[in-house]
Amino acid sequence: MDLDAIVLGAGPAGLSTASALARRGGSVAVIDPAARAGGAVHTVKEDGWRVELGPNTLQLESKLDADLLGELGLAKEIQEADVRGAKRLIANEGHIHALTSNPRSILNSELLSWRGKFNLLLEVFQPRESIQGETVRSFAERRFGVEVADRLFDPMINGIHAGDPGRLVLEYAFPSLARLESDHRSILLGLWRSPSEPRKIVQFAGGLHRLTEAMVGQLPKGALHLQSTTTLIRRDSRGWNVAWRNALGEESGAHAKSLIITAPPWQWAHLACGEILKPVLHAAEIVEAPPVALVVRGYERGQVQHPLDAFGLLVPHSEGRKILGVLFPSSTFPNNTPDGSVQLACFIGGARNIALGRLDDDQLREVVDAELGDLLGVKGAPKKEWIARWPRAIPQYTHQHGRFLEALAATEALHSGLHFVGSFRGGISLMSTLRRGSELGSRLPRG
Repeated sequence: MDLDAIVLGAGPAGLSTASALARRGGSVAVIDPAARAGGAVHTVKEDGWRVELGPNTLQLESKLDADLLGELGLAKEIQEADVRGAKRLIANEGHIHALTSNPRSILNSELLSWRGKFNLLLEVFQPRESIQGETVRSFAERRFGVEVADRLFDPMINGIHAGDPGRLVLEYAFPSLARLESDHRSILLGLWRSPSEPRKIVQFAGGLHRLTEAMVGQLPKGALHLQSTTTLIRRDSRGWNVAWRNALGEESGAHAKSLIITAPPWQWAHLACGEILKPVLHAAEIVEAPPVALVVRGYERGQVQHPLDAFGLLVPHSEGRKILGVLFPSSTFPNNTPDGSVQLACFIGGARNIALGRLDDDQLREVVDAELGDLLGVKGAPKKEWIARWPRAIPQYTHQHGRFLEALAATEALHSGLHFVGSFRGGISLMSTLRRGSELGSRLPRG
């Protein structure tokens, strides 16, 4: 069987690449050892509850993102977040502070002291410096001061990367901030001079798994091979020769012009690639992705004292708490929860709390009981509970990430038609992963 491409991995990156190629009339096979497609995207529906056990939302940064969802046939299913979700809460020294997308909210809030606000405004006078290899923590302190680094950047890193700002490298984790300093000298001046389109937080009427369904639905019949593992990957004069075996022990194989690897790096040693991936395997072994546990709970509204009038609550590491943060899905998308109930999604673990991410269920419950009770005034047992574990959750863009990117580029240059795409490269957000997959699928050779 001759194909245009073979994609290893049926997560968001793999399905986005394959569906974009299929929309152009290309032929493709998608191979994944998992029993379901979608990767980290996992929606559960139960007794009137709609729960996301992976990413909770999509963030649309431009019309191009909306157009991509339209190409997937999802335009009419998009639901924008409730305006209450426009606020973000940050815990600090026993108090909870609300911030909005309006920069003035930082100055009006009591989250920062007068000295912290003064240092924040002084950023416009800071000189431009080289950010090569600079950590997010170092960047934040240099440009805005220690207080802003502690109370704004630190909880942001907890919520986005579940990472350590003292180890994440700015140019990899937040390249847009690096460009602002390079192009405008000042971050604040750069934001003022080149305002971006308003970002939209969206979901779908049927949950994020509709993304998976839409992309799978655009694949040619028989193109998706779940519970299948590769047994041979070899490049020959015809292109890429790939063989795989399904759960029944049945063997299949195909030749393709392109081979797309979207499986996470820690799985590459099991892909039967032989010498092809040897140069990149060592670099893949050093990719960090700490564990994160997700505990989603449903309560009666009366059990929660806090109004939950925000997208969620972020917790700086300096607070010494055992959770990274809490999302309020029922505030941003009320129709995912039965009337009279609320939904809270707690994230535990990450780069600075690896042991917490590996707690057993009962230990996680103890943590969540204590933290939600203290922070949000939650009382009593939940009506519903779901626990999801991601043993290797979010790739960490540390100093070693540069070596990894160089190894990827060198391996692609060595083997024509080989491509790597996923959250391990170019951004961790779901939307950016979908975008990169679609861009690749739109330019792969076919015919």
